[in-house]
Amino acid sequence: MRRWGYAWKRCRRSLRAQRDPDAFAACQQHLRALHRTEAAGGAAVVYLDECHFSRQAPVPYAWQRRGQPPVELPAVRGGGGYSVLGFWQPGAPSQPLDAYVRTGALTADLFVLAVNEFAGQLAAPAVLVLDNASIHTAHLVRERHAAWAAAGLTLLFLPPYSPELNKIEMLWHRCKHYWVRPEDYHTDLTLLERIEHVLMEVGQKYTVTFA
Repeated sequence: MRRWGYAWKRCRRSLRAQRDPDAFAACQQHLRALHRTEAAGGAAVVYLDECHFSRQAPVPYAWQRRGQPPVELPAVRGGGGYSVLGFWQPGAPSQPLDAYVRTGALTADLFVLAVNEFAGQLAAPAVLVLDNASIHTAHLVRERHAAWAAAGLTLLFLPPYSPELNKIEMLWHRCKHYWVRPEDYHTDLTLLERIEHVLMEVGQKYTVTFA
């Protein structure tokens, strides 16, 4: 294959070409303004997202022709493993993280319970930044918007196909590629123990530095 001009390299999982660049730029500017307000003592900016950890490894490599753009694969996930729902405030000094771990997939009703608990603990107004995943936009979630707003929590939905705007994606990347080690995947139990350890140490032992 190499003699014929192919290379064995990682495939790309991306939906970037499908997003609206104007909406992306506008939201990016809005987030910067929110962080300036946060730094001045205004509302906290909290990023929410889910991350999946599994011992079932993906196969992200394929033979691809040299000099051509990387092959793009559908953004799909396998079953099993552990799902983590996280609320992360990267702009705060200690980068606090509230995280929930469960076996299998997360559902809209569990999402509502988690946001209810988060909103109930707020001591000051907060903006919750999240994507348009189905569990974030379900009917029972929309029914809670007014109650969350009354508790001081505003939801800011990112433009479609814009994961780069969700800063918690950087945290998940560190977790998967650096803080959860290869040996932690030995058994389901060792993986779960390591995930829980890392999540508890975010902001203390494990932090993300922004340029």
